[in-house]
Amino acid sequence: MKNVMYVQIMGHEYPVEANPGDELYVNRLAQFVEEKMREMKQDSKIVDSYKLAVMAAMNITDELFRIQEAKGSTSKTFEGKADEWIKILDHALQSGA
Repeated sequence: MKNVMYVQIMGHEYPVEANPGDELYVNRLAQFVEEKMREMKQDSKIVDSYKLAVMAAMNITDELFRIQEAKGSTSKTFEGKADEWIKILDHALQSGA
């Protein structure tokens, strides 16, 4: 059963549902969002909290997509190398038989 907890972001309190034991994790998420919003506010001079939240969400999503893309590229590289090694081993096994 989820608990309702409250997090502070940019001076506003928000209710968030969290699984028991996830309170520290949820607080870390809130701190990360607040840091991103403060960075956006400092860099862009945006005053409207709503616009600030949207821009921070866009930046966080951009970071996520870039990480996922890099992970996918790395995964494909490893898969390609594994396929190469399988072919080499198959050939070596067939040649040795």
